Amino acid sequence: DALIKERKALIADLVKQVVQLEKKIVKQRDTTWRMLEAKSHKHLQKKIEVLEMNLNHITVRYNTIMTRNNKLREETVSMQIQKAIYDNSYWKLEKSLVQQNKLLDAAIEQATEDYEQWMEDLGRISDIRDVRYRETIQYNIRVLERKCALHQETRLKNFFLSKCADLSGLKERAKQREGTGGEF
Repeated sequence: DALIKERKALIADLVKQVVQLEKKIVKQRDTTWRMLEAKSHKHLQKKIEVLEMNLNHITVRYNTIMTRNNKLREETVSMQIQKAIYDNSYWKLEKSLVQQNKLLDAAIEQATEDYEQWMEDLGRISDIRDVRYRETIQYNIRVLERKCALHQETRLKNFFLSKCADLSGLKERAKQREGTGGEF
């Protein structure tokens, strides 16, 4: 924009110069026509050629500046279009990023809740394992106590059976002895 303003000011200045030169040319032509009668025709022709050459140079310079100014305007329009395209892309990406951040935040929150639930479940599992371990130990103790009791009862039973067998054997011998008359 500053460059365009500068070029516009320069163009306006050149336009003023062209207008002033045209006025000077007109004045000098008038003066020259008056002096033409007093001076030679060749000298007047040279002056007109010099002034026209100056006018041509200024016109060429003016046209060059106008051409460059038009190119700058076209570039400005092109850049504004590109900026609009980039802005549109930026806002689409920004919107997508906001949505992805929301999804990510929701996923993090869900993962945090799942982790906390998992930790609670692990605590419950640990408690259940502890209870099961204690119950298993108590069960094994009871089984051992019952095995010991059963073994004790079996030993007592065997002892009583062996004693009963011995007693029956003794009773039979006693009967045999009584039946034989007490002879040994």
